[in-house]
This record gives sequence, structure tokens and C-alpha cells, in this order.
Amino acid sequence: MAAVVSKELMHGSRRQTLVQQVLTRFFQGKYQPNQRMTVQTLAKEWNVSATPVREALVELEGIGIVEIFPNRGAVLRNFGAKELREICQVRRILESEATRCACGHITPHELSRLEQIFSELSTAKRTVEWSETTQEWDDYLHELIYRTCGSDRLSHEINRYRVLYRTLRQVRHSKRQNVKDYKHMEENTEHLRIVQALADGDPEQAAQAMHDHLLQSAVGLERDLFQQEKT
Repeated sequence: MAAVVSKELMHGSRRQTLVQQVLTRFFQGKYQPNQRMTVQTLAKEWNVSATPVREALVELEGIGIVEIFPNRGAVLRNFGAKELREICQVRRILESEATRCACGHITPHELSRLEQIFSELSTAKRTVEWSETTQEWDDYLHELIYRTCGSDRLSHEINRYRVLYRTLRQVRHSKRQNVKDYKHMEENTEHLRIVQALADGDPEQAAQAMHDHLLQSAVGLERDLFQQEKT
């Protein structure tokens, strides 16, 4: 039984890894809109079997990245600033509500620890290590909130887009790391406001802090991924 469970977990991990790899190449411009993605080509490119590729394409279709055609594989959809704004709008609605619902369900000890971490990160020297640590705690806080929101359906809907959100953020951080430019990246300060509102037991303020954070995140993603900055 344990071997079966382990095999299923490994299979799911391969699918999720493949989804993230396709998304990363897409947002980096290595895959192009309207590019045809066949199971055979992807399986060979990523050295995996056909099954996780098929499942990855279905998952990518579910979040609007590809369109699948029977017996013809899949085609990458266009994904530009408009599509990004729409995805971020959905995320704001879902996670703001999750934050409201999570208020009062996270232990004071956990919130105190997070407040210290985000306070230190918000004033720390900005390096590649800072960027990587920021991403790790970003993941932790958002996952903590949707896990404690008390709604399986809300948690499921947020989690459905999780790989997409994470990949967008990673590509943005990678672009900033390449030029050692971390201006505009204030998510630690924004996370600190969310944690402080949760610690105060104020669900409306916490939801508003999450809304404001994700609004700024959308602005930063659009600027870094789809606009040429003036030098």
C-alpha cells in the first residue's frame, strides 16, 4: 500500500514539475503563443512518459494557458498584460476572502514569528539570497492562509492556480536577479501588514491588506514581464 501511495505522489510530482517547466519557458519567451505542444514532443523534451504530459496539458488547459484539440495536441494561448490582469483579479477576490476567513484561526505564536521574519526581510540588504528567502516565505504565508481559511472549496480554487502564481513570481524575481535590481519589490512590507492585521484580529483590515498586496503584485508583474523599462 505504501509503495502505491509513493508511486502516486511521484507521478503527481512529475506532473506538477512539468506544468511549472512549461509555464516558466512560456513566460520567459522560450515558448510562444500559438505554438503547438504535442504529447510526444514534450515527453521527449522533458524525458518523461506520455501520461504526466497529458495530465499536465489538461491542468494547463484548466487554468487557461493551453487549448487542447482532440488528436492534435495542444496550442499555447496568448498570455499578455490583459490575461495577467484578469488572473490577478481572480486571485485578489479569492485570497482576500481567504484572509478574512483565516483571521482568528492562526496561532498568536505563528503570527508573532511571521511578524519578526517579515520585519527583518523588509529592512534586510537585497541580494539573490534575500530574493530566494522572500519567495520561500511568500509561499509559506499564502499557503498558511488558504489552509486555515476553513473552506475546502475556497482553498481548492486558490490551489488550482498556485503553480501559475508561483511561476509568474519566480520569473519576475529571476529577471530582477539577473540585473541585481530589486526596486519596486516591497512584498515583505506588504506581507508584514497582512500579518499585523491578522494578529490584531481584524478580518476586514487583513482582507484589505491582502487586496492591496495582490494589487501591487499585479502592477509589478505587468511591469517586469510585459513592459520595457526605460533606462
